[in-house]
Amino acid sequence: MRGKPVADGITVRLRDEVSRFIERHGVVPALAIVQVGANAASERYIRKKTEACEALGMRADLHLFPAEIDSDGLKAEIGRLSGDPAVHGILIQLPLPARIEDHESAGTNKFDLFDAIAPEKDVDGVGREAIAALYRAQQDRLPFLACTALAVRRMIAFYGIETEGRQAVVVGRNDITAKPILHMLGGRMCNAAAIWCHRHVSRAGQERLIRSADILVTAVGSAGYSITREMVKPGVAVFDVATRIDEAGKLHGDVDAGVREVASHVSPVPGGVGPVTVAALTENLLRAAEFCCGDGRPGYEF
Repeated sequence: MRGKPVADGITVRLRDEVSRFIERHGVVPALAIVQVGANAASERYIRKKTEACEALGMRADLHLFPAEIDSDGLKAEIGRLSGDPAVHGILIQLPLPARIEDHESAGTNKFDLFDAIAPEKDVDGVGREAIAALYRAQQDRLPFLACTALAVRRMIAFYGIETEGRQAVVVGRNDITAKPILHMLGGRMCNAAAIWCHRHVSRAGQERLIRSADILVTAVGSAGYSITREMVKPGVAVFDVATRIDEAGKLHGDVDAGVREVASHVSPVPGGVGPVTVAALTENLLRAAEFCCGDGRPGYEF
C-alpha cells in the first residue's frame, strides 16, 4: 500500500480548496509547529510538513524551544499561540523531553500541553474536545481526526480494506498514533473488533494477538522490535506507522520485508502511511483555518 497515490489525491483536492479559501477570506492558513529539543525523526517530518503546507500556498512556522524549557513555560507559549489570530493550527511535535512526556508527573505534563491548544486549532486531534468526539465516533460530527488515524482511514478507503467485523490489533499505545487508530477501528467509523497489544502484555500474549489479526497496525519504532512473516496470519492487512532512524540516517518501521510474502496488503516504510499523514495534516490545517474564520464544518467523508 503505497502512500503516494493517496496523498496525491488529498493534495489535488486541497489545491483548489486552499486557493478559494485565500481568495474568499484574504487569509493564508498558518500552522505553528512546536518542537522541544533535537530529534532526527521529528526534524525529518517537520521538513516534510512544512514543504507540504507551502506547496499548497499555506504557511508552517517552526517554534523551536530548548530541551531545558520547563513544562509550565512551554504551556504558556502554547497558550500564546492559541490566542494569536494569525495562527490557525497548532501541532506539538513528539517526542517531548521525558520529564514532560511523563503522564504520571504531578506537575504539568504533555496532556496539559495538548489541552492548552484551542479546540478549533487542534489539527492533530489531541486535546480534550477532539478526544471526546473520537470516543463518540460520530464521523459526521468530528471536528478533527488525528492525522495518522486520518491517514490510515483514507488508505483503508483507497485500498478497499474491509474492516467491519474483522479483528484489528494495534501494537503500541502512542497518544497521537496508536490510541486514536484503536478508537477509530473499534468505533462506529470502522466497526472492527479492536485490541490493544503493548509492552505490558506478555511476549506469548503479544504473539497470539498479532497472529489473530485480520488488520494489524504497528507503532512501536524500537530498534529491538520487529514483526516477521512467521508472526502474522496469511492475508493480513498491515499498516506500519512506526518511524525510527538508524545511525546511518535510514528510516525504518516495525515490519520485516518477509511479511509482504504472506500479507494481502502492507504499507512500506518509508513511502507508506507517512506521506498520507503529512497530507492529512494539510487537510486538517485548512479545516482549522475555516473554523477560525467562521465557516468550518465538522465531519469527514471517506
